[in-house]
Amino acid sequence: MEITSLVIAFFAILAISAVFSMFGKGGALLCIPVLVTLGMAVGPAISTALFLNLVTALTATVVSQRNKLVEFRFCLVFLPGAVLGSLLGAVLSSMAPKNLLLGTFSAFLCITGLLLFICGKQRAGQQAKKLTAGMIGLITLFSLGAGVLSSVIGVGGGLISFPFLVLYTKYGAQMAAGANSLIVTVSALVGTIGHFALGHMEIRFLAVATLACALGSTVRSHVTVKASPGFVRVAFACIMWLFATQIAMRLWGIA
Repeated sequence: MEITSLVIAFFAILAISAVFSMFGKGGALLCIPVLVTLGMAVGPAISTALFLNLVTALTATVVSQRNKLVEFRFCLVFLPGAVLGSLLGAVLSSMAPKNLLLGTFSAFLCITGLLLFICGKQRAGQQAKKLTAGMIGLITLFSLGAGVLSSVIGVGGGLISFPFLVLYTKYGAQMAAGANSLIVTVSALVGTIGHFALGHMEIRFLAVATLACALGSTVRSHVTVKASPGFVRVAFACIMWLFATQIAMRLWGIA
């Protein structure tokens, strides 16, 4: 990749990671079209985007943990399904009907974003649901599906796990963002390893992109810690609508 493209990629990824790290995300779905536009093949672009998700989510996890916003015992319930789903998704990525998956995913984002906006406000004193056997089983199945979908279409599972944490488990928005960052870190790590085994990487570009991600996510993750839960919840709903619109435009051939 030429120097000019590297510079453009640096600032584009810096901006994307600065915004999406607020929610433990890396913005892979926006990184992929940027990388493809700059001349990278689709396969390596997906692999690179998943790696950038890993860098951003890991940085957000560190910041959240320092501010006691990561409950590891709860997050561990999500990890087995997320890990298995990410591995399975990497294997299925070349066989899955991606247009159908992307269309379904876009509709899901629109509906869930609306639910977050309308119904996601946590009442004073409201506690997260307890981890019963039934809850653990449901979380495992949910995280398995989220891991498969995120690895197949090249995005982190945070777009799915965050609303699940807020709407179903009744987690507060900031705690959900902290948990989300750890879940996405593990899921992205496994998905990245699977994709790297099947694709190719440009080391020079990877170094530049990693630096941009680390800088952007470090600055913006601190904003999440200080922001009100309502702001984080509503902002994430808007992010979901943005992704849904981007996916729809991609399917319609507009972008």
